[in-house]
Amino acid sequence: MSRHDPTIPDAVRRFVLTSVPSVPFLEAARLFHLAPGVPQTPDKIASALYVSVPVAEKLLSQLAAAGIVAAADGAYRYAPRDAELAQALSDLFACYQANLVGITNLVHDATQRSAERFANAFKLRKDT
Repeated sequence: MSRHDPTIPDAVRRFVLTSVPSVPFLEAARLFHLAPGVPQTPDKIASALYVSVPVAEKLLSQLAAAGIVAAADGAYRYAPRDAELAQALSDLFACYQANLVGITNLVHDATQRSAERFANAFKLRKDT
């Protein structure tokens, strides 16, 4: 049951659907975007997002794999892998600031669809 929000530009919608696996991922990326020159540790991210340190470490690992942050000396810094990703993130966070509920719903919708596809892969089907 997808909710199409016409206030979310198509490029932002595509980026969310293809690149944002969860709201905590989105929020962690946003923390880096808001303070690009500030190194962040797993402890700081855990505290800011109200998650455990292991969850924060997993988020940081995902952000690094996505090319959003880079690790250095036990901390991470905002370092989008290229100008295109940097622009996509800027567009996303501008939209997120203006339409937090719309972007959050879009992330939840994408997550729900992924979970349904995964569950459907395990359904036993009766051949007729």
